[in-house]
Amino acid sequence: MPRVLRIATLAGSFVVAGCWVPSDGYISAVEISKHGFERSADDVRRLEDRDVRVWGFVDHGNLYGDAGVRRVLADYWSGEGPNPNTWRFGLKAAEDDPVGQSFPVHVRNDAGRDALLATFRADAESGRPTRVFLRGRLRTYAAPTNYRSLTGIVIEVASSSAIDLGAPPGP
Repeated sequence: MPRVLRIATLAGSFVVAGCWVPSDGYISAVEISKHGFERSADDVRRLEDRDVRVWGFVDHGNLYGDAGVRRVLADYWSGEGPNPNTWRFGLKAAEDDPVGQSFPVHVRNDAGRDALLATFRADAESGRPTRVFLRGRLRTYAAPTNYRSLTGIVIEVASSSAIDLGAPPGP
């Protein structure tokens, strides 16, 4: 289990160092990621190739996809997606993390995509953070740098319906 100090329980959530952390089976991106890479090798390896439930904040500066995604996002489109069948966004651990300090979430193109992207764009235009709760499979990859080797995180989401906005979905 991730090492999180439990301070006080409040109706299905708990407070950690003054932050509200949903606990309905969702782990915070901050528990697994630091600046878009793994926070703890042991914790991430335990989750690798498993279905996970994670919450975090959309990195509005990292939204990728095909021409349809570009049409919805307009100026917030960052480029082509990972492949023609998916779109991608960055998931930040904290709402005030800078652009780029996120890890990729790959989502299959489906009927719910444009509505999600429209919400992402509206929040970006108004300067509001977009908090998401997602269910997907966690993968890792080697991310060597000039100074040391890091481990990157990717979450693969089966459909847009596995991404919820605002609050953790019910059981």
